Amino acid sequence: MKKARKVLLSQIFDQLRMLRGTISTLETLHESEFFCLSGQQTVDVDAAVHLAFRKLQDQLAEMEETLATIAEATGVIPKL
Repeated sequence: MKKARKVLLSQIFDQLRMLRGTISTLETLHESEFFCLSGQQTVDVDAAVHLAFRKLQDQLAEMEETLATIAEATGVIPKL
């Protein structure tokens, strides 16, 4: 059972890492398009989108911390 939990937690961490990379790529794409379309967008829109990407990254970090807590509490990883 412990091995199955460890595998599942590892898969979730991998998925979160991949999601973090995908979100960063999307943000980079948005920034490059912003410079191309700067006459059509306002600073407020860009700031709002940037904040949304930051919030996504922060939420991913919270999920990683929560998973680490679960892994620690269930003995899947040693207590830090």
